[in-house]
Amino acid sequence: MEMKAHRNGDGATTTVTVGSTVIGAGAFTVMAGPCAVESEQQIMAAAEFIAEGGASILRGGAFKVRRSPYAFQGLREDGLKLLRKAGDAHHLPIVSEVIEPDDVELVSHYVDMLQVGASNMQNFVLLRAVGRSERPILLKRGPSATIDEWLMAAEYILNEGNPNVVLGEQGIRTFDTRTAATLDISSIPVVKQLSHLPVIIDPSHASGASAFVAPLALAGRAAGADGLMIEVHPSPEDALTEGPHQLDRDGYLALMHALGIVRLRADIDLVDREIVRLLARRVKRAVEIAHIKVEEGIPLRSPDREVDLLADVREEAERLGLDPKIVHRMFEEIIDYSRYEQRRALGVDDQDTG
Repeated sequence: MEMKAHRNGDGATTTVTVGSTVIGAGAFTVMAGPCAVESEQQIMAAAEFIAEGGASILRGGAFKVRRSPYAFQGLREDGLKLLRKAGDAHHLPIVSEVIEPDDVELVSHYVDMLQVGASNMQNFVLLRAVGRSERPILLKRGPSATIDEWLMAAEYILNEGNPNVVLGEQGIRTFDTRTAATLDISSIPVVKQLSHLPVIIDPSHASGASAFVAPLALAGRAAGADGLMIEVHPSPEDALTEGPHQLDRDGYLALMHALGIVRLRADIDLVDREIVRLLARRVKRAVEIAHIKVEEGIPLRSPDREVDLLADVREEAERLGLDPKIVHRMFEEIIDYSRYEQRRALGVDDQDTG
């Protein structure tokens, strides 16, 4: 029996793309937002400072699962519309929880990523439903679930054909009551060993108190998490849900500052790997063109095209605020390297190719 969530021995890891944001592959992705979308003013204010601090994804609850049926249950579709508006205004993809199989299509219409909450981790009907969707899935670990049960829940989603699953650790139930749950830091390296799926942490739900969010976030990063989800609110003292564990603007910005150098270095590493992959793709295409030119008797080098290409990259560099002279030299090197690979592929030593 094939276990899709488990490693198959090749060492490959899965990356999940949410909008323009990548989770995995060395990136450290921060999702932030209020526990619940309460009003347009609240979510727009939150999205503004979330974007300011550098988080990559906006989160917010529109359908809420509450222990009491009398507690605030969320704004439902109206909340999704407000969340979408805030995300679009600040160029942030959005994630929100879906709690009913019948709501998967509705929620998918507004969000970039679907969340399956901890209380629904073993709701197998819901898992199958989100597995048939085209949205990436954030699967939270249940408070009493073992790691194996968590991974098996992911199998339900993957088995329906959706490969884009991110695992979310938000704490397990233990005998201690000083925190809302016990954030299982050890689960991060264990899951990394067992599974190719990215894993993030949620220190807000685990701690139950804003004072503990930053230490747990930093600990999770040190343990190898691919990112974190934190709850923030413009005025936590006025929040309709889970006020004590939500960070205010200052607390959020302080945490992002503490994460800053680690988060930015991780992003640089991700960009560097992408540059190498794009270079490999360019060289492959250059070699393919060289073979076609040889077959058709066309001269290998195209000086006019090189002039046009270098003019284009200088113009684009200047538009993006880069030094066009330095970018010009870099692309001269790239062109020279493409020629070298063409010569190797064609088995020639001296022929100048392009």
